[in-house]
Amino acid sequence: MTSPKPNNYSEIKRRFVGLIGLLLVVAALAWWIGSGFYTVESNQKGVVLRFGKIHAIEQPGMHFALPWPIDKIYTPRTTEVKRIEVGWTTLGQLSSEPRRSDALTGDINILKVKMVVQYRIRSPQDYLFATEQPDWLVERTVESAMNDLIASMAVDDVLTVGKSTIQVEAIRAAQAQLDDYGAGIVLLGGNLQTVREPVPVANAFKEVASAKKDAERMIDEARAHNSRIIPQARGEGQRIVSRAEGQYAQRVNEAHGEAARFLSLLAEYHKAKWITRTRLYLETLQAVMGQMNAVILEPPTDGQPIHVTIVDR
Repeated sequence: MTSPKPNNYSEIKRRFVGLIGLLLVVAALAWWIGSGFYTVESNQKGVVLRFGKIHAIEQPGMHFALPWPIDKIYTPRTTEVKRIEVGWTTLGQLSSEPRRSDALTGDINILKVKMVVQYRIRSPQDYLFATEQPDWLVERTVESAMNDLIASMAVDDVLTVGKSTIQVEAIRAAQAQLDDYGAGIVLLGGNLQTVREPVPVANAFKEVASAKKDAERMIDEARAHNSRIIPQARGEGQRIVSRAEGQYAQRVNEAHGEAARFLSLLAEYHKAKWITRTRLYLETLQAVMGQMNAVILEPPTDGQPIHVTIVDR
């Protein structure tokens, strides 16, 4: 009469274990399905891979994907501005490690050139899967474009007026190269932090710069002297020309007057030649003798000495 009890106990135990196992399976299944829910932040985009192939690009918000290992979720920050250093690596706030910062100019001079570049993700799927090391690619691309530009410029231009050109054109050329690579990156800009000569030749560069400043100062002084002398010379030339023109007009007027007077005398001469000739003779004598003391010798009379009269003018 006591044999059925162990059988009932075993059956209850078996059923209890089965129920626990079922609950565990259901819980695990619920956890597995629940793991498919995920959130994309406002500065992110969700890239869903299904069996290793891009399935969807999700916008910010709550989403569901098939749990692992079917789907895999990536959430890159597409609005974050990233910063990359070209030419050196920052070790801390006060130190940095130089790296490939030497650049060769078009006139065979070496300069230390360092640039900071900002960029962000434009295409999350390309950024994740088209390149293996996006930061390394951006650094090398910008460095190559920058060195190409510097190699076409003189050292003086790089140190002075060429900095803005390098910043703009290097970013433009690097962006075109990254687009060819399909990197899914947009460059926001670059800023040259350092453009200087190497330490061993720093003194020589300073001497050259000082000589150029002296040359520029002398040129400025010469231009100032030139701007002061030329107006004076032009004024003097204008004065001489004006005086010559006045003398020319005076001489022409005098010549016209003399010609008119001669023509009037000629007309009178033709009317009375002897009278006109005598008058002209007397007028000439008056003009000549009027400026000197006149000595008049009266003819002597018989037995008398010569009588001399001096007229004092």
